[in-house]
Amino acid sequence: MLKTLFNQNSIADKYKNLVNQINVLETTMQTLTDSELRAKTFELKRIQPTEQNKDFLIANSFAVTREASIRTLGLRHFDVQVIGGLVLNEGRIAEMRTGEGKTLVATLPTYLNALTGKGVHIVTVNDYLAERDQISMGQIYRLLGLNTGLIQENMSIEERQQNYDTDVTYVTNSELGFDFLRDNMALNLKEVVLRPFNYCIVDEVDSILIDEAQTPLIISNTINTSIDKFIVSAEIIEYLEVNVHFKVDEKKKNVILTEQGTVQIEKILSIKDLYNLNDPWIPYIINALKSKTLFFRNVHYIIQNNQVIIVDEFTGRIMPDRRWSDGLHQAVEAKEGLPIRENTQTVASITYQNFFLLYPKLAGMTGTAKTAELEFEKIYRLSVDEIPTARPILRSDLSDFIYKDQLSKWNAIAKECKNISFQGQPILIGTTTVEKSEMLAQLLKEYQLSYQLLNAKPENVRRESEIVAQAGKKGNITIATNMAGRGTDIILGGNSEFKIRKQLYTILVFYKNKNQFGKKPNIFSFINGLGLCSQKFVSVLLTLINNKRFFFLSDTEILQILNESNKIRIFKNNYQSSINFLINQLLLFEKKYQNLENSIVKNLGGLYVIGTERNDSKRIDNQLRGRCGRQGDPGKSRFFLSIDDTLFRKFGGANIQNVMQNQFIDDSPLESNLLTKSVDLAQKRVEEQAYDGRKYLFDYDDVLNKQRNVVYYERRQILESKSVRDKILAYGEQVIFEVSNELKGKNLKNKQAFSIIENLFGTTLLVNLISKINSNSKILETLELETYLYQEFWLSYQLKVIELEIREPGIIRALERTLILIYIDIVWKEHLQKMSLLRDAVGWRGYGQRNPLFEYREEAYDLFQIIGQTTRHLVIYDLIRSSML
Repeated sequence: MLKTLFNQNSIADKYKNLVNQINVLETTMQTLTDSELRAKTFELKRIQPTEQNKDFLIANSFAVTREASIRTLGLRHFDVQVIGGLVLNEGRIAEMRTGEGKTLVATLPTYLNALTGKGVHIVTVNDYLAERDQISMGQIYRLLGLNTGLIQENMSIEERQQNYDTDVTYVTNSELGFDFLRDNMALNLKEVVLRPFNYCIVDEVDSILIDEAQTPLIISNTINTSIDKFIVSAEIIEYLEVNVHFKVDEKKKNVILTEQGTVQIEKILSIKDLYNLNDPWIPYIINALKSKTLFFRNVHYIIQNNQVIIVDEFTGRIMPDRRWSDGLHQAVEAKEGLPIRENTQTVASITYQNFFLLYPKLAGMTGTAKTAELEFEKIYRLSVDEIPTARPILRSDLSDFIYKDQLSKWNAIAKECKNISFQGQPILIGTTTVEKSEMLAQLLKEYQLSYQLLNAKPENVRRESEIVAQAGKKGNITIATNMAGRGTDIILGGNSEFKIRKQLYTILVFYKNKNQFGKKPNIFSFINGLGLCSQKFVSVLLTLINNKRFFFLSDTEILQILNESNKIRIFKNNYQSSINFLINQLLLFEKKYQNLENSIVKNLGGLYVIGTERNDSKRIDNQLRGRCGRQGDPGKSRFFLSIDDTLFRKFGGANIQNVMQNQFIDDSPLESNLLTKSVDLAQKRVEEQAYDGRKYLFDYDDVLNKQRNVVYYERRQILESKSVRDKILAYGEQVIFEVSNELKGKNLKNKQAFSIIENLFGTTLLVNLISKINSNSKILETLELETYLYQEFWLSYQLKVIELEIREPGIIRALERTLILIYIDIVWKEHLQKMSLLRDAVGWRGYGQRNPLFEYREEAYDLFQIIGQTTRHLVIYDLIRSSML
């Protein structure tokens, strides 16, 4: 296999020697016992810091991991998977086709980099994938003496600390990012969960670092919200007409109010100025217009439990913990007539770009990265390497069918499904929104076709894994909103494991519940009804359902054991061992049918993927196509388009639509090179626009990021220090210096000068005494004043320390640290609001032929200078006035 690769692929040739070294070691590793294999970890850890021959370390660690994988999972890394691991180890992106085993590939560089003891993070797009990979791949690391951790949404601080302190931690991108922000808001080291970053592998790297990078991670607090204004604004816009009172820019997702619209709204509200700074209405009106014209139900959000839940346009999943900012979410709630929750204020934020750049070593893997290679290199300094497939690709990507309108297109898709399903070939249909997926489902129902629907609706999400796993079954039609990061392979003929788990779950729950009601189950008739007749199977099943511990398991716990049984090597309980035996028996029983079904579906042409609309990004289209033709399987894909699709309408241009309308004679499709090029060009424009947006976000956040790094570094120093006494003294002395500098040249009399100082320090400094003595004298010399104030401050500080220590020993040290941290957070929060306003303000300066980014940098620097001064003044002011009363 590798010899063929060397002749065709430069990436394989590059790693030829290393792959050969790893393969040579394979025989040696096979002779080792489990204990001896585990001992290799300690040996490699010992030599890792001093080993000069990096190839020796890489070859041995990869060979050890491959052998551990064979023993635990029964999976051997192919040579191309080894190449993928080598690419990841060098801090690059490995592009591997769907079904090529990216999850297994990641174990190779993960084990090697975990030898440092500094921890490795495997970042996934959702909790399901993180949990699945930690359970299954974790067996490899545990056999080799390493421990693994898993971060889930509702974990406590202690649980997070334990899981982050492991050698390998599986975590979602959002949980990791929010933990970083929360750590930098902690008031105690015990609340910090993350260690210093070491090495990170990002799964579905394009989805996380590009698609999700358009929105920064934000932690916010609720603030007072003018709910009435949201409600009134939602009613007012009903009296406005598009292109008369306002204009909609679909490309930029923006709304512009016309002069006529401004007059109309001011008339309705009976106000003089819509833009009045003391009582502004304009943000409420703009958000109300956006919510009506640009954000739609079952497209951008769904309604669940009387709340607006955002739908991720790239993954098709709901995001219950996310809310649109700047009042947009409240505007959508007002539009839908739902309870309006309070608005929020940002207290901490970071973009994905700047967050992942914090890792000293970063790598990623996906099936579609090459089209975004330029952005990966410019923003993240990550190059993309295409890894050859283990088997030749047999997928056939057919040319697009283009129809004159939406009705013709959807009818053609339904007819195609009817014709293809009649033959038995499985079909996977990709739609762009929840609304369109449900519309197509209704249309297929009218054609009397059965289907499985997978979209962001909760009732469908619960069955996600099962739906995707059985999408390759003969005659199945599956409708899905998006196929990125689904985490389950589509196996031609159906997935036996999912089928038998469901079958066994039915058996176990049936008999457990029967026993609970005191009825004697007729086990033989039930099993015979399922086509099972193994005496050993019946015996083990009877023993299991009579096990007292099993009797008290809930249905959910039974399901969890079933899902994990094939992923664990050592069973904790007898009933787990019994369940694993029953699953293996069912697998043997189903295997012959699985092989037969697989052959039938292959002969039918494999999975047929239908795209109902081109996505904004070509990567998303490629992700959909990639669901078929996995690991050398046959398959085909085709997109059904109409010239009034969103992409055509926004970016295709009116001329294309007008020209092509004349080409349609009836409902027959066109296969036009001109239109295909037009679609590709439109996608390119959208991608360029999206990149410009992310680049804009990155450039502006880069300014804030430098400031964030300074603040977070100082904050961590304070958090980790045993005492901040020197910091407090430095703050006080600097405040005095700043105050005396402020007084220079202002010709203030002593009494006025001392009143300014007293306002800051209070009367604890004995400035009133010197004020009385020198009331008739000339102004004190600045140096003399500073010297006196320094001495008085030091004395006042010591008195305050003694006063508080007498009341409660040790309280002053905790108070000092807490005061500094609290005021750093308060001042930083206010700074974020100012920076947000500044970014909006400088945007208009472009019209005056001035560079907005340059202006932003200049003024951001001035704003940042104020942060330290304000923090010092607040800390000293509060500390001097503190008491235990």
